[in-house]
Amino acid sequence: MLMPMPPTLPLPLARIRITLLALLLGLAAGAAFAADDAASHSRDPSGNAAFLAAVRDTPLGPDAAQAYFLVSLFRRAGAPADEVAALQRELLHAYVAQLNAPPQAAPAPPPASAWDSLRRRLSDRAQPAPETVATAIARGRTRPAPLDASFREAWQASFDQGLSLRLGPGEGRSPVFLIDGRDLEAIGPGTWAAPSANGQVWLRLSLRLVNNSARPLPVQRPELRLVAENGASLVFQCDWDRAPPLRPPSEMQAHAVTLLAPGAESAPLACGTAPAPGYWRERVPALLLAARTSEAGAGPRLISHDLDSARRLFHLELALTESAPQAADWGQRLQLARREPGSQWTAGERLLEPPERRRWASAPHQGWQSSLAAFKAFMAMTVLALGLFVAGRGLRRAGVPSVVVGVGTLAAGAGAFALAMAQLGGGSGTGYGHPLWTGIALWSVYFGPMLFAVLGLHWLHKLLDAEDLSWWETVATGWRHAANLTRPTSRAEFWGFLAHCTWLWMLARLCAAPLDRWLGAALLLPVLTLAVRRLHSLTRDELAEIGLTVIGVLLLVLLQVVENI
Repeated sequence: MLMPMPPTLPLPLARIRITLLALLLGLAAGAAFAADDAASHSRDPSGNAAFLAAVRDTPLGPDAAQAYFLVSLFRRAGAPADEVAALQRELLHAYVAQLNAPPQAAPAPPPASAWDSLRRRLSDRAQPAPETVATAIARGRTRPAPLDASFREAWQASFDQGLSLRLGPGEGRSPVFLIDGRDLEAIGPGTWAAPSANGQVWLRLSLRLVNNSARPLPVQRPELRLVAENGASLVFQCDWDRAPPLRPPSEMQAHAVTLLAPGAESAPLACGTAPAPGYWRERVPALLLAARTSEAGAGPRLISHDLDSARRLFHLELALTESAPQAADWGQRLQLARREPGSQWTAGERLLEPPERRRWASAPHQGWQSSLAAFKAFMAMTVLALGLFVAGRGLRRAGVPSVVVGVGTLAAGAGAFALAMAQLGGGSGTGYGHPLWTGIALWSVYFGPMLFAVLGLHWLHKLLDAEDLSWWETVATGWRHAANLTRPTSRAEFWGFLAHCTWLWMLARLCAAPLDRWLGAALLLPVLTLAVRRLHSLTRDELAEIGLTVIGVLLLVLLQVVENI
């Protein structure tokens, strides 16, 4: 024998109340996600913890110059300063080691037989896994700083070995400094001199640099030093041979680093000295000729200034970053990680491959201390909402008008909000630290959802009173008939049990992620069973309205999915 159907509300009023409660549940779910993101932001101010973890697991590859852009990206992603410095030291040391390494041997000849081919493939598979960013950071912690004397000597040795000089500006060109220096006289290939006071001379050189190494080499206005037989030295200050700009160059332009590709030739350089003793007029061409004809001659030496200061090192970082072909893709992934701080990321499989976003991955557990803090905040919101509801319900039973109860509830929420703002100091600074944004965040994450919950409790208990039920009875009935698809369900039973399941899922979402996935799966069966039983109790008009609502929600979800593809 079927149970008699409970009394129902008029159809228009039922539709309005169903829509309002659906809106409240949506706002509650949104508040859960917002509070979860706020808790994640408090644990990780940059919001890129998952992205940084994926970067640390990325395989580096053999080319340190190509991987150097990760230093800038690691810094922009909010990584700890000690990790950024360690990665910078390791990549610079690996870069110098590669510059100073002897040429690699020729590749092995192809195998002579099928057995040799199989053995070679097996040996290739037995090779160790490629180095990751995390292992490079661990090794870089033991390296000396790039500005130390020992490392600067190794850097200079790479210049001595990798760069050679070609005198002259090139075919069909004349040095720009000849336009103003009409008294300059050619005294050798790419060499000019002009008399100065007290028997001294001005000396000018026009030359190009050739990269003889297998790696790109940075060039940043080097010095050229010549040493005579008597031990005297002459230093040429070099700069790019171009017409003077109409406006003074900016700091970025003045300190810009040019990367010289392997085997490439640089643009012409103009090098000059202060007035030097007259005997250098004959010595400079002889020393330059000795450097071209004899490998053991006392030739010129290029002095690099890339590691003279942290500012020069920064410009070297910019040049290496701009030369990396992967830097643009990595920058786009970093921007995506900033826009979606809750997303999960996994490292790429190939060398220097950008991380991939995992859309449906669950957030990792952030530690029991963080979960306890979130649990305290959530239970405080729950107790405050229940306290406001009980007080309002008592006033309503005492005959106080609902408008007065509503205004009092809002005033109590505003008072709690003011106390919270005072405890936080009211916000300070600019941007998102401004008091306006602090208040908006506090209201939208905590007090706004709490007041909506109070409103939802009043509406729910109005339904319960109409059917002479208690909230505990709806919860017990929902679990007792979790596998029953035939028993009719009243409106109060449906919304009471759904509110119970929503509160449990929000608690797991905020305090025990990723266990919220498991709890959601456990709550799915009773909720679906409850929905089926409720559908049996609806009229055709109500079913049509629900069907149209479901179609609209599915269209919105489909549009969101298409937009993200």
